[in-house]
Amino acid sequence: MFNFIGIILLTIFLLASVANQTVMNEKFVAKQIAKSDIGTEIVTDVNNSASQYGLDEKIMTKKIANELIENAVGDVYADREISIDFTPVYNRVDKLVNDKLSDVGYSGTGLSSSLKSELQSGLNSIINQQMNTSELTNLEGELASAKTILSVLWAGSGILLVIMAIYALIRRFLLQGLGWISLIGGVFSLLFLKVATVTGSDILSSQSSLSSLSPDLPNSIFGNGLVYGLGFIIVGAVLLVVSRLFKK
Repeated sequence: MFNFIGIILLTIFLLASVANQTVMNEKFVAKQIAKSDIGTEIVTDVNNSASQYGLDEKIMTKKIANELIENAVGDVYADREISIDFTPVYNRVDKLVNDKLSDVGYSGTGLSSSLKSELQSGLNSIINQQMNTSELTNLEGELASAKTILSVLWAGSGILLVIMAIYALIRRFLLQGLGWISLIGGVFSLLFLKVATVTGSDILSSQSSLSSLSPDLPNSIFGNGLVYGLGFIIVGAVLLVVSRLFKK
């Protein structure tokens, strides 16, 4: 019974740890979105839209797009309505326009206010189409609850594991007990993560605005969990070997 409870607690602890460092980590998610087709589509759509105003240069770069994505993801994780700051884009446009004018011997002050207004409207439409979707809006409210639940599970299972380790130490079966818990708990966590990876890929594929994140995002999450799972499997195996050596 001791080992069974420990395995369950360790599995919960590992899964909560992986979730907190991946899907609950806005920097991790922003990086994954930036790597996906969403970031590339934003760059392409914005530059194509700007060309109708005679702006043939690439006003939207991958770096700027990544910054916009990070800001948008930050809003989602803070349970705020997504608000995009296009200042970096306008600053780049002004610089490109001024550089072009200076090349032909003129000085300028960038785009006119009316042209900026038209450009802003176009950019808002493109960004909202890619980022500010109903699917993400629904996700905002769920993230806060998920964060709380995961924090409670992570802290609670961690504290109980420490208590169990102290008990095992007092009863003189620490190495063997922790060995089996670490070994089987690591295996169980990897099995659950693999199932979650497949399920997550299917869910993302069914969402129009998130489909480009599949399967890269679930695979990245599994990759992070693989380190934890294999680590505990190795530790468990070592503890079991050491416990047997002490018995001889």
